[in-house]
Amino acid sequence: MIVAFVSKKGGVGKTTSAVNVAAVLARLGHRTLLVDLDSQASASLSLGVARADLAPSAYDLLFAKRPAAEIVRRTATPNLDLVTASVDLVAADLDLAPLRDRELVLGRQLAPLRAAYEWILLDCPPALSVVPLSALAAADGCVVPVVPQPLAWEGVDLLLAAVSRLRERFGTGPRLLGLLLTMADSRTRLARETTRLLRERFGDRLFTAAVPVCTRLAEAPAWGRPLVEAEPESRAALAYAAAARELIDRSASGETGPASKIGVLGTDPARHG
Repeated sequence: MIVAFVSKKGGVGKTTSAVNVAAVLARLGHRTLLVDLDSQASASLSLGVARADLAPSAYDLLFAKRPAAEIVRRTATPNLDLVTASVDLVAADLDLAPLRDRELVLGRQLAPLRAAYEWILLDCPPALSVVPLSALAAADGCVVPVVPQPLAWEGVDLLLAAVSRLRERFGTGPRLLGLLLTMADSRTRLARETTRLLRERFGDRLFTAAVPVCTRLAEAPAWGRPLVEAEPESRAALAYAAAARELIDRSASGETGPASKIGVLGTDPARHG
């Protein structure tokens, strides 16, 4: 299954979530591939790849510059492979722009890899430009990290509207597997109230698991290891372990519907006429 971790907003824990969920899936015995599509290469660096060693990267995969076997690399985590990002991805939107059906390019390149992996996780750049739209078109499902802050749902509404447009144009688009609450600080009244509003607004589309604020999450990339491996008993690591298991259950059960059927206010049109 291909799952895009996507957010229009930066700083919501998207990459951290993709890296740690991928590591948990791998540790549970699932053959997993993480594809870093963000030119900042934070996911790649978080898994111990030196900046000087990022090539070949997802850019080469997008444009079929090398066979996939030469681009995919193993990580120190058993069952977890990686396609790195590189600075070349800065130009990917411009290079894709002249191509017909450019939003479908990534899906074509990932198709041969499906048979080798139970899970392919895509860490998308924080935007709704060609590369993340191509990731959404390639994905079977998407996970949207959300921070409990005022107007947190605004970016979610725009994202779901983009998925709806993809379905209208190409007949393809991911199922919303859920919104993952990150940086949840139950100590503050504002965070508690925003979390309550998010749960009211999105209902069971919000993961039960919520990732708490944790200073170790900010430090983990410097270790070159996911937090779930470096400090598996920390609250944030346990939350990601729970989120990964919940992702497995949601993907198997069809618990949430196609993202295109979720209105731009996060409501289900079927429920609200």
